[in-house]
Amino acid sequence: MEGEEKPEESFAVKLKYYTTLTMGTTACLSSFIFMFLIPWILDPSISTLMANFDPEQVLCRTVRTDHLVSMKNCSWSSCKHGCTTDQYECDQIYVDYMHVPYSEYDEESFEMDEDLWVGRGVPLFINIKACGYPPQTNCSTFADKHGPEGSVFACYYSRADPNLVMTEYSWWKEVNSIIMALLIPNVLCGFSLGLVTYWWYPGCQKRRCQYQLPPDQEDASSNNADDEDDEEGEQDDEGDGAKKGDESDMKNRPQEEEKDRDTSISMPEERV
Repeated sequence: MEGEEKPEESFAVKLKYYTTLTMGTTACLSSFIFMFLIPWILDPSISTLMANFDPEQVLCRTVRTDHLVSMKNCSWSSCKHGCTTDQYECDQIYVDYMHVPYSEYDEESFEMDEDLWVGRGVPLFINIKACGYPPQTNCSTFADKHGPEGSVFACYYSRADPNLVMTEYSWWKEVNSIIMALLIPNVLCGFSLGLVTYWWYPGCQKRRCQYQLPPDQEDASSNNADDEDDEEGEQDDEGDGAKKGDESDMKNRPQEEEKDRDTSISMPEERV
């Protein structure tokens, strides 16, 4: 009826509904975030580890810097803001490096032996993809520090590709990035889907489903149950009476037989 008010939902039902909505949204967002982390975090970190960089900083020296303009000239760059943007202006820095630890370098006493420079005219990159986003990546600062010819600084060279040199490298940082990119979104997505599945999939529920009958059917079922109980009680009473009658008959039969034997008259035998 229109005048009747709908019963208010219980707190547990509301909590289950909003929690399910939140978990479903979390699962969807975690999946999308993981897809974006593949090109931004996972691919660069895995490529960096596969390049097998020497963990110890070596000595690098800038030998040439080109500041170019137009997309045609900027086929590559030592540093670029944004990994998916087109580049119209770029800095290409070339360096020499030697297998001498940078910790041993002293500007006043160190002798620059030209025979020690094993890598010559190698492109220098800020990271494995030569791109990034502020504030971690600042290409203006990078160019001012490493661009001037003759600048000496610390760098890392790849043992898998000797023509690959970077200014920033940390094995633990790359491993940590891979673990976080794989663990956080996948755990959130798996936990959310698991909770929603447990709540709503009938196979996960151990208890049996209980259905509540309408009031009129509940009254009819209760009356039927009472009638059945009365009939069973009458049948039990009749059965008990019959059993008692049979037992009394069994007890009276021997007494009747004895009476018949006592009242019987023995006739005298006839003599011939």
